[in-house]
Amino acid sequence: MNYTELVSNIQSFIEDDSTELSNSINTIISQAEEMIFQRLPSLPCFRKTTSGNLVVGTFDYDVANARMIRQVSITNSSNIVFLDHRVDSYIRDYWPNSATTSVPRMYSTKDASTSGITITLAPTPDSTYAFGVDFIAPETGLSSSNSNSWIGDNAEAVLLAAALYETSAFLKAQETLTLYKGQFDEAVTLFQQEMARNYTAEYNGGI
Repeated sequence: MNYTELVSNIQSFIEDDSTELSNSINTIISQAEEMIFQRLPSLPCFRKTTSGNLVVGTFDYDVANARMIRQVSITNSSNIVFLDHRVDSYIRDYWPNSATTSVPRMYSTKDASTSGITITLAPTPDSTYAFGVDFIAPETGLSSSNSNSWIGDNAEAVLLAAALYETSAFLKAQETLTLYKGQFDEAVTLFQQEMARNYTAEYNGGI
């Protein structure tokens, strides 16, 4: 379901072609996509990765656009090593002198902003190890300048139900609000089952 189809479906299902609704549809769609992200953060379209090289003596690194960090790894002597996740206080207690360097073993989430997340490594890197960060971030949403998205192409029922739920809230239509919330919850549950199959090996999962 592309952007034009979604806009048309919202207006057809709700049976409202008022200027007030038309002017708010982009916001409604954005809110619906955000709700899907919060309910289904493990969708393939939200899984991102970034990589680079560490800087000797630098322990803080910004992960642009990240909303959640999945895992952090470094390459040491050709071996990929995944760092342990710890809270800030543990990191500071474990490595109190950040000027001392060694091979990083763990990371913490230091802070977050609208531009992404900052992670702290400990020990402070003693070499320019290659690193990788797997993280979660929203995909580019549907709009007049972005006709298609992964969710629109692969999770139409979830997207439409979320958009109709948000539209009902906008119009303060209690009857359809209840109806489309139920449809959204059901669509999310079904898609979670699909994702469980996607992320589970058939042999190990007994599927």
